[in-house]
Amino acid sequence: MPLPNFLVIGAQKAGTTWLLRHLSQHPDIYMPAEEVHFFDKKYNYAKGLSWYRQFFEEATTERAIGEKTPDYYWTNQPGAEGHLPSVHRNIHDAVPEAKLILVVRDPVDRAVSAVNHLLRTRRVSPRYSIDELLTGESRHLVEPHGVLDYGLYYKHIQSYLDLFDPDQFLVLVFEEDIVANPRAGLRTVSEFLGVDPSFRFAGVQERENPPAVSKPGLYLRYYVPFLTPFVRLLDRYLLDSHYKQRPTDDTIHTLYDFYRDENEKLYRFLGRRIPSWSRSHQ
Repeated sequence: MPLPNFLVIGAQKAGTTWLLRHLSQHPDIYMPAEEVHFFDKKYNYAKGLSWYRQFFEEATTERAIGEKTPDYYWTNQPGAEGHLPSVHRNIHDAVPEAKLILVVRDPVDRAVSAVNHLLRTRRVSPRYSIDELLTGESRHLVEPHGVLDYGLYYKHIQSYLDLFDPDQFLVLVFEEDIVANPRAGLRTVSEFLGVDPSFRFAGVQERENPPAVSKPGLYLRYYVPFLTPFVRLLDRYLLDSHYKQRPTDDTIHTLYDFYRDENEKLYRFLGRRIPSWSRSHQ
């Protein structure tokens, strides 16, 4: 059974599920339908490469064999749920020639989306405001999930470049390569992986949306979890079933200040700026 020759390593909440769904359409690409979490989770990594290979046993003649686990991108940080800080070294030990794909998104938008994901998945109580969790006294509750650290893109890219050649690395920009120009983005990935770039992907304008959840539903799921199946039905019929917490302008400004220097490092690495990431654009 083969090992992958490419990995979509991240970032969380930056369109990697959309990318997986579309790359899986290509006849020259094989990817498991779900995230594997081999290199980043202590309990999976301990199972060894023989366990990991099973996820690719259905690959046949595909030239590009890969998988998508956005937590692979978070390096040098121990995290919640058994996250390994050595994830990049684990990957290099097993597949040193693999190509690596990273999707970056405005780090402020990404952090806001990440907190809402933690609330939807019952990792954090909905009684905390998003401002408290992002920049306030309760931010320690989300730090083990890397909510702010994930947006320090260049720091983690550098960890990988200490081990991998730059030619093995492709960085896509969510706002430009997935939202604004999805076909061009998919063509770029196809060329990077050495598969037919003229393949016509279907449904490129479709977006991955989080499950519907209402504000009452968040509280019921967190504090009365055994009611979750009934809450899902309830959320389908409530007018605010796409409830999300939104931070204040002060929190947004604080986050843009926090990411400013790191964004400049990323722009220098990419050789271009990303206009949609500016605070004035927001």
